[in-house]
Amino acid sequence: MAGSRIVQRDFRHYRRDRFVDAQTSTSARLSPTLLLTNEMGVSAEIGDELGADDRARVEFDVPSAEVKSAEVIFYVKGQDESQVDSLCLFVNGYRITHHQRKERITGFAGRSSGWDRMRITARYLKKGANEIIFTGGRLYIDPGVGSRSSRSFDGGKTWHVNALGGRGDQAGEYMVRLRLKGFAPQGEMVSPVFDLADPEGAGIAPRVDIRRVRLSHEKEVPPGTRIDFEMRSGSTPAFSAREWTPWTAQTAIENPGRFSQWRAVLSSDSAAVSPVLKSVSLKVDSVETRGSLKGVELLEVDQPDIVYSSYDFDYLAPHYRVDRLIKQYRLHEVIAGANTELEQLALLRDWVHSQWLGWQARAYPFCPSWDPIEILETTKGNWGFGMCTHYGAVFAGCASALGWVARVVIIDHHCLAEVWSEDLQKWILQDAGPGKEHDATYESRGVPVNAVEFSRMHEAGTSHHLTINKLPQKMKTRMTRSWGSLFVRFGIPLRNNHLVQAEPAELYHGYSEYHWDGYLWWSVDIDPKYAEYSMQTSREADFNWSVNQTRLYPRAGEKAGVIEIDVETATPNFSHYQVRIDGGEWGQADSPPNWELHQGQNELEVRGVNTFGRGGRTARLKVGYTG
Repeated sequence: MAGSRIVQRDFRHYRRDRFVDAQTSTSARLSPTLLLTNEMGVSAEIGDELGADDRARVEFDVPSAEVKSAEVIFYVKGQDESQVDSLCLFVNGYRITHHQRKERITGFAGRSSGWDRMRITARYLKKGANEIIFTGGRLYIDPGVGSRSSRSFDGGKTWHVNALGGRGDQAGEYMVRLRLKGFAPQGEMVSPVFDLADPEGAGIAPRVDIRRVRLSHEKEVPPGTRIDFEMRSGSTPAFSAREWTPWTAQTAIENPGRFSQWRAVLSSDSAAVSPVLKSVSLKVDSVETRGSLKGVELLEVDQPDIVYSSYDFDYLAPHYRVDRLIKQYRLHEVIAGANTELEQLALLRDWVHSQWLGWQARAYPFCPSWDPIEILETTKGNWGFGMCTHYGAVFAGCASALGWVARVVIIDHHCLAEVWSEDLQKWILQDAGPGKEHDATYESRGVPVNAVEFSRMHEAGTSHHLTINKLPQKMKTRMTRSWGSLFVRFGIPLRNNHLVQAEPAELYHGYSEYHWDGYLWWSVDIDPKYAEYSMQTSREADFNWSVNQTRLYPRAGEKAGVIEIDVETATPNFSHYQVRIDGGEWGQADSPPNWELHQGQNELEVRGVNTFGRGGRTARLKVGYTG
């Protein structure tokens, strides 16, 4: 019986939830900060004026008494920057007087982020139920059925749930969040999928009988902490419910499939300590069929490494409203005549940019949702306005309807879009916004960039290489540092299906500051600068995951001269594969067939095709066979 070992000591690129820190070192531990919130911030238009006897209470469950410190964060809107009256807080009975200061609630270049904040000492908090009571000033309400926010009209003698607002009849939660400085109580990290038949990555796996895979690890587990492991395996390179076992609490699998994966759950009873996962090792016991690759030589491999986000993303799928958008606005005609993909995207962006005249909120006070059809109809009907958010949403929606994968990107007081470029094999920014500086692609040395690249260049001081490309007008201008500074923060919604699904969504995004907690934000600091948001990451694949890419996993077949192909594809709305052998005609298949080799050089090409009919990147293998 043969044995091999797969050792992992660097977890920085592993998929993980927001409660695991794998960015400050190669090891994994619990995140040192935790945001508690009772609301999503869908809407923030209803305010409560708190007088002498009017009090607002918000309750939070703190998982540990050993937090280092905390910060109360509450939404105030930009117009509240000038509030001069002091705000009084009672944290579990401890009185704190708070004076509003503009610098605490500003984002980029003095612009308001909409949130005020106040640090509180850890001794004011306790494990379990905690209450924060506000008197004086103004709080805002996220409407809906709530249970953790209540209102008193008699100085705190009695409290009423769902009695918020000026009339005391509004259900909902106050937009108050609590950021704790201390380790999260629990978090998960998931490994990549490992090829047990080819653990060393030789390229073509021999014929093997995998008898066992066993996990061992190196860790630090202070008292009150633990790390629990689960494993699963299957016959496909990516998880499939039909072909894989479920997660099971075990560190060994007997007779696993070709592919396996592990998950670690880190836990702590105290915010003061965290377990640390230093390394994981997989011992693979297998029996190889001798001579299964006799005469077979891998000559060339041309295929990408596929990376996945830690977060699920809901993609736009074919729908009658997709057909309506394409036909009503003749989108195929919009991009017709272009010679390249970038020219097609430029024509589409230029068309979106020209559909209405900027932000006319005073003339047309209705703010439409992110539905491209609603935006186009309201702006053209002169009964609604469209700001940069809507330009980005229309572009992303139209590009997605045409078969690209596109999404909205929120930056500091601006909104645009990103699209997956098949030609460049990367995400790239597309700005269709209202201003003269918009309707552009952002480039570095002639190559379009995405938000992560843009932000890194700005932070590194190399943003002078960035240019604004005004295709199709063929105008290029230098990027100013002030404009580049907008990318000091950016985030994405975790869906692009606004055309067919209204929720989840933030109402009036950007019109009334930034308050929704459903976006994923980029943060290079483990202790985030914008502490009011739950989902923040520095893992690049969480933003720049693979799209429309295919990867092949060849192995020796039962018969000599036959290669069996396992295939992985990251194709949203996957329809089928196209397969080509030795440069012949493309054929359609649900999966690549067994590859029968002939004497000499053999070539196999496979690509995924989505339900919009758009093909992705081709994976190619060249194999020599002497028979």
